[in-house]
Amino acid sequence: MLYEIAHTIKERCEFLWDAIEWGNALAFSVMYRKGLKRIPEILEKYSTDYTLRLATKDDIPDMVKFFAEQPENAFKFFKPHGFDEKSLKKIVCNKSFITFLVLSGETIVGYFFLRCFVNGKSFKGYIVDYRARGRGISKLQGIAMNKIVEALGVRLFGSISLENPASLAAAKAVNELKILKTLENGDYYIEFLPKEAGEA
Repeated sequence: MLYEIAHTIKERCEFLWDAIEWGNALAFSVMYRKGLKRIPEILEKYSTDYTLRLATKDDIPDMVKFFAEQPENAFKFFKPHGFDEKSLKKIVCNKSFITFLVLSGETIVGYFFLRCFVNGKSFKGYIVDYRARGRGISKLQGIAMNKIVEALGVRLFGSISLENPASLAAAKAVNELKILKTLENGDYYIEFLPKEAGEA
């Protein structure tokens, strides 16, 4: 229900949505500050072949370039926000919309996020550079997100299209999937649960 209400407000009343975003971000940063402080150490733990870290305002020009270089079909199932400088600045500065980068050297090869709410729910999204697919980056992002939501003490949700089997496979590699409902557009609305035995 919350999922549908949020999307309706966002699409039909931008001013009200911005006010809700601001209030949610402020409350979330206060209520979950202990878990938020643990995020850098979690990212460092999983930075082996690639570097995982929080995105900052200084990264925005490189993020714009990263998204601009992706083929059009990369956005068929990934449209969480705008990819221009203004939109990315708004996202990166939002304390409840936690954005992360995966780097190979100094080059961005992956982007992922957790959209968090004060009611203890979070929603995930991720994209891997088309030139770096098949290297385990999606799985790495999934594991990192699992550990972060565990540290925060929030539940993890998202939607997956049946026409996107790669995303479904990546999710199953690191999570047990609890399908809650089928949305109007045909996507599955899913709660991502930790695997009982190991991370993969």
